[in-house]
Amino acid sequence: MVRIILLVAVLIAGLVFGPEAAGNKGYVLIALGNYTVESSVTSLALLAILLYGALLLLEWMLVRLLRLRRNTAGWFGKRRRSKANQQTVAATLAMAEGHYGQAEKLLVKSARNSDTPLLNYLSAAKAAQARGDEARRDEYLQLAQQENPKAELALTLTQTQLQIEQEQYEQALAALEPIYALQPRHPMVLEQLMQIRRARREWPALIDLLPTLRKVGRLSPAREEHLLEEAWSARLEEGSGQLDTLRPVWLEMPRKLRQQPHLLLTYGRYLRALGAESEAADLWLDALRKENSPLLLAELPRLKLENYQTMLVQLRKMQDQPGARAALGQVALLAGQLEEAQPLLEAELASQPSAAVYHALARIMEQRRLTNKANEYYRQALSLALG
Repeated sequence: MVRIILLVAVLIAGLVFGPEAAGNKGYVLIALGNYTVESSVTSLALLAILLYGALLLLEWMLVRLLRLRRNTAGWFGKRRRSKANQQTVAATLAMAEGHYGQAEKLLVKSARNSDTPLLNYLSAAKAAQARGDEARRDEYLQLAQQENPKAELALTLTQTQLQIEQEQYEQALAALEPIYALQPRHPMVLEQLMQIRRARREWPALIDLLPTLRKVGRLSPAREEHLLEEAWSARLEEGSGQLDTLRPVWLEMPRKLRQQPHLLLTYGRYLRALGAESEAADLWLDALRKENSPLLLAELPRLKLENYQTMLVQLRKMQDQPGARAALGQVALLAGQLEEAQPLLEAELASQPSAAVYHALARIMEQRRLTNKANEYYRQALSLALG
């Protein structure tokens, strides 16, 4: 714009001062080596003005040409990006419908022109894994890392999660352990390690991880307690072959967990299986003195003891509590005290019938030689057990 104004100004000046200079044209001589150019001042000025105008015209034409090229390239680029976005959407729908091969092709095809090629390659890796093609999966993850080298940690964790889903625990663990050494409180690293430890039944390692997972907000207290019970139950099972391996696991367990009815029941059953019936009885009775547990009460009549007196004394004290009356009746039957057992069991049958109570009453009727009544109770017990 400035140059056009300058050109107009020169033209106006020529119109104003041109007539005055017409009578005094002047003389210009330009010598370049063996060449000389002679001209009047007026002719040279007009030539310069024309040359400047020609340059301006040439510049305008070049600018228009370049702008046209840029606009054309932009139009084609915009069209390619739009098509890539459409292919990405189609791939997402194909993934949701389970067409993993189609989704993978669309994601890879549109990655080059996509606004988010990193996400395209990550989704393609998941599609390849869904097809069972682990080599392609790893190839797409490498391409994703090339797109954004700074996302190495995120891509590594994506790869390890895919490996965990594919049960490739060794490879995932090999990648996670160095990261865990540098970032021992990284939530995703901890969560993936938890999945691996649990899948590989590495219970001590899992138990060590759980408190940190709760502290970083990846576990609720209820979920932590559930996993701890699972892990310690598994450790008890692993040590259940001998009393010398079983008892140390129980003593190592946190006191709070040793008060949980499910774990008390599990440990007691393992003791019974190894012939330590009296030890199991003492364990359960001690727990019942602190807190009633219908779960443990239902298990007491399964114990085979030489003397049931201690158990009877305690059950008589708590027979008004849920489950205690039925347990007392069955234990009294085991102790041979039919006169005490029968009314207790009949009262329990009237309020809350169960297969165990019917079976105990059937045994009493058998001992009293009331065969028909015994058979009726046995049928009722079987019906409830099967129903």
